[in-house]
Amino acid sequence: MPAIEWLMSNSLNAHGFQQEATASILVLVDAPQGSALRELEHMDNKGRLVIVTTHNPCPEYWEDLWSFQPAVLLVGDSLGDELHDAITRAAQGDHYRSTPGYSTVLTVPERIVLHYIARGWSLERIAEARGVSSKTVSNTITTICEKLGLSDRSAAMLYYWGRLDLLV
Repeated sequence: MPAIEWLMSNSLNAHGFQQEATASILVLVDAPQGSALRELEHMDNKGRLVIVTTHNPCPEYWEDLWSFQPAVLLVGDSLGDELHDAITRAAQGDHYRSTPGYSTVLTVPERIVLHYIARGWSLERIAEARGVSSKTVSNTITTICEKLGLSDRSAAMLYYWGRLDLLV
């Protein structure tokens, strides 16, 4: 997204950072939402430190991002001083995450099923991947929706991608 890249470049340049293709620190902006997760899934860091910044409000999504072990995970508005601090701290070897004060209410297996739902997987495909029956997956989806206060798997998908605003 050119506008975000321009804003970030100007902000980082104003703080003395320079943008270089071979830099040892990569700032990965999750715009559009979901792009950072897809990028991390296919990325070969080649020894680079990765800082991920996202506005996605879904704690389960944050956990999935964190599972790829970036040096830093920033959730919220992080184009200002927090990003500059993250770059400095990552360069010094710090690994941390800055997320709002709430976390997932889901168990790890439920979070994995939510991830598959968000990917649009069928009950059968999820059951096969998890090594359980379709009925078990269906029950797990019901539990996920109950815990998160969602009506169905479509709402769960939108929740994961931070797009509950699309529910009518």
